[in-house]
Amino acid sequence: MNARAPRVLAVIPARGGSKGVPGKNTARVGGIPLVARAVRACRGAPTVTDVVVSTDSGAVAAAARAAGAHVIARPAALCGDTASSEAAVLHALDAFEELNSLTVDVVLLVQCTSPFLTPSDVESVAAAVAAAPPTPP
Repeated sequence: MNARAPRVLAVIPARGGSKGVPGKNTARVGGIPLVARAVRACRGAPTVTDVVVSTDSGAVAAAARAAGAHVIARPAALCGDTASSEAAVLHALDAFEELNSLTVDVVLLVQCTSPFLTPSDVESVAAAVAAAPPTPP
């Protein structure tokens, strides 16, 4: 009997506001918005089954959708300077599972401010985590 392949969700948190570098998540590197580069890297990793961008920005959402990601609207409570990436990831995971009536097995946090991330980088991590034995609760 074959076990089902794990559902691996890559979550890219990408707020619209930034005090240090305004608009950084839609800034273009090599002509491609940072958020789109991250989405493409995740979509190119064979083990990743789904890619979600958590954002409060229409511009980020549009770039993410154009690159092939699902978009989860981030609530205002998770949009401030003190909101953690982990809180955004947990919100996106819960929303994604609820919207799609499914359970995710592995979650990856992918920062879109790493413009040279490659599909093989994402794949090496996704495959290793997906193949690891589950840890007891």
